[in-house]
Amino acid sequence: MAPMSSAQKLAAGEAKKKPSSSSTAASTILSSAFVTAPGPKASQQAAEIKTVKARKIYPLSFGDRKLLAKALALFRATSIKKEMVADNLGVEASIIKLPANLEVQVVKDIIQHFKDLTTWNKFAKDLRSYRSTYRDIQLCSAADFLGMTAYTQHIFNWYWARLSSGYIPDYADIDAISAARTPLRDDIFRKIVNAIAKLDREGKIPDPEDYEAYLKANERFGVAVDEAKKKMQKHEAYADKKNRLAAQAELQEEAAKMMHHQRQKQSKEKAANQQAN
Repeated sequence: MAPMSSAQKLAAGEAKKKPSSSSTAASTILSSAFVTAPGPKASQQAAEIKTVKARKIYPLSFGDRKLLAKALALFRATSIKKEMVADNLGVEASIIKLPANLEVQVVKDIIQHFKDLTTWNKFAKDLRSYRSTYRDIQLCSAADFLGMTAYTQHIFNWYWARLSSGYIPDYADIDAISAARTPLRDDIFRKIVNAIAKLDREGKIPDPEDYEAYLKANERFGVAVDEAKKKMQKHEAYADKKNRLAAQAELQEEAAKMMHHQRQKQSKEKAANQQAN
């Protein structure tokens, strides 16, 4: 088995550091996250207590995943996926189940951000980058799942623009993106794979020995690059064949035009000779 990458160690370390809290503790941590009560602090605390009773977060038995509940009004104001909190077949409307590939702490941070925005003594601000590729991908993925992409699009755009400019990510960044397995991450992963595969086919990898060693260490990335190279080769073969056929068709068309022109010329010369005689 290949050694764990730095990002994979980070993900595993964060999972180990998570305390196995009771449902009451989990509820206390997150249930009041979106509560905002204008006026005195006592009114805010009363509203929080009421919401803690109404909307709870329960740890699940598998993987210690959380059922995340949020105040409906604020969720509907910030999310484009309002159906996530719609009453459906008797299921409690205020409960959202997080998929296993999302970091719970990142979701907590998003909640805290909106809590800050809706608290009277806080200034409005954008969601900030963690300055960590793995955490930023998790942040954008969590926002994508919750229908809040508008608040993280600037972070995703920064990574996308950097890759589009020809930037070659270092191996630590590739490790981090490989470790974060979410639908949104797949877009960036494919872009990196295709960029590296293109450089590989063109013989432009700046550190070929380290690169070969890395492909063996990050087997998933290595397989993806190999598949991308095969697709590129297949596409190039198809494009070459298409170009050859197009060139042949063009030559045949030119030859047909020349023959037609020659026949017209001969016909005119024959008619002129007959008229002269």
